Amino acid sequence: MAGAGAVLGAIGLGTGSVAAAPAGSRPDDIIHLDYDEYDDISDLYWLSNGDVDNINFVSDPVYSGESAIQIEVNGDTHWGANAHYEFEDGLFELNTRMRFALNTNWSMEGRDPSNCRLWNCALSLGEASAGGDVPDGTNGWSNRMYVTSRGTDPEGPFHLLSDTYHIDAAQDHNYIMDDDEYALAQPNIVPGVWYDFESYVCVNSVSNGEANSDGIVRYWLDGDLIFERENFSFTSDLGDNIIDTTGPVNHYGGRYEAPKDLFSYYDDHSMALNGTFEFEPCGSGNCTTTPEEESDTEFDDDSSSDLGSDDETDSDTAGDVSEDDIEEALSDAGVELPQGFGELFSR
Repeated sequence: MAGAGAVLGAIGLGTGSVAAAPAGSRPDDIIHLDYDEYDDISDLYWLSNGDVDNINFVSDPVYSGESAIQIEVNGDTHWGANAHYEFEDGLFELNTRMRFALNTNWSMEGRDPSNCRLWNCALSLGEASAGGDVPDGTNGWSNRMYVTSRGTDPEGPFHLLSDTYHIDAAQDHNYIMDDDEYALAQPNIVPGVWYDFESYVCVNSVSNGEANSDGIVRYWLDGDLIFERENFSFTSDLGDNIIDTTGPVNHYGGRYEAPKDLFSYYDDHSMALNGTFEFEPCGSGNCTTTPEEESDTEFDDDSSSDLGSDDETDSDTAGDVSEDDIEEALSDAGVELPQGFGELFSR
């Protein structure tokens, strides 16, 4: 049941899809969870909701190797399991890749539309990360990926939904369909097919204790960029309200229940922490360096390393701008940067 183009194999989006990769920073670390190396789910994830008996390693179907994770939600119930991979110190950026599939007779009949959460892309633990509470900038937030029957037949193929809890709204739904302003494609999710899903979430900046609307969420499916939104206000607390967890989940509906026993499958979970998988290496013109004292080095006017100048500033002085000058200017402007953010200037 594995292999591209086969049952539980990847399919493309067809013409009109947008091929793109995140332009991001060098990650602190890249983690790949090889399910073949574990015997107990608790060695990877902890559960906040659902029943531990509903989440298991299985040998069929798998995308690669010998094991995948199966989460079951029983008919006439809501919860399968809500699994979390936790980041002890929190993250400002998280780039995640995983494979997912729905069982071949997955159905979403009974309510139009019906939604089922499949993945927590990024979650800051707190009472406002779910359940209808509105985040206030300090009490949690989240971005989650769902499969939805909106605009489809109850037996599929289905569409995807990005659901976000942020300061401006609880349960901010972006259906990844042609009528959504942030959707770049309208993929169909076919039961019994493996998909390569990737998400990127970056927390917003904070100025004078207030959240700026520049938080980012991006989704890719089978390598194609399908969703991009860059105006989220997740947090006003960059110390204690950043990205805490990510992971697989099967939660059907809200106040409505699954029409029958449903199974979701996951494999090849990888994460780039505080950066992206596809970062620009030094030497590409994307790494800002600090010139040595009394150096004669000048930046070209069109170089991406040029820190910029206004109409009244000679561009030849750009090489004299140091890291300290930048940090002082940001401080004077009231921009609060996360701890360790200044290391990006030396990358």
